[in-house]
Amino acid sequence: MIRDGVRSDRAIASVLGVSHSQVSRWRQGQRPDRENADRLAGLALVVEMLLRWLDADIVEEWLTGANPHLDGATPSYFIQRSRLSGVVGAVEAIKTGVFA
Repeated sequence: MIRDGVRSDRAIASVLGVSHSQVSRWRQGQRPDRENADRLAGLALVVEMLLRWLDADIVEEWLTGANPHLDGATPSYFIQRSRLSGVVGAVEAIKTGVFA
């Protein structure tokens, strides 16, 4: 599901705040540590939610761009710090048409 909106290992690594080689190892079967497994699951959830409301070509830009619902921080910043609820709230704001 993540690849539907974030298409490269480098982009996934950037969103999660890990190295490109780490994402490549996960793709090849190495299990991520618990913290990164939670971040991956969170990213998958957010991408799935975004794809219901945004074009797939915009998802990566949304994740890495400043977001007014997050006080100008990027959603990826929140994902890296395991603050998924803030990102989900920003996605919900898109759904309801709320502008910050």
